Amino acid sequence: MTAAPDVDGVWFRLDVDDPAGNAPYGQYHRQDDVVWAEFYAGGTLRSGRLVGRLRADGSFDASYCLLTRSGELISGRCHSIPEIDAQGNIVISDHFERADGTRGVSRIRQIPEPMREAS
Repeated sequence: MTAAPDVDGVWFRLDVDDPAGNAPYGQYHRQDDVVWAEFYAGGTLRSGRLVGRLRADGSFDASYCLLTRSGELISGRCHSIPEIDAQGNIVISDHFERADGTRGVSRIRQIPEPMREAS
């Protein structure tokens, strides 16, 4: 069995139907069995955070809270499974359940570190 990839310091972007579209992106971190992430603007997202705990198999369980551009707050939990794709990048399948009962699976894909504007 292959070990699950480490997400610490890795940048990801939400997989969307239109690859040229403006999709949310963020950076994941890990220390011991704690996993956390910050999500940045893209698409309808204004900001978001995630915190969770790593399982022995490399997957993790987390809770998240998102703020949309329209001001809607979305919260929920997810079970996230990181894997390596054919190009050698990490892809995470997020099996989510929102607080409103909505369920689904989203995928985020590893991207190069984005250029950030200087302060």
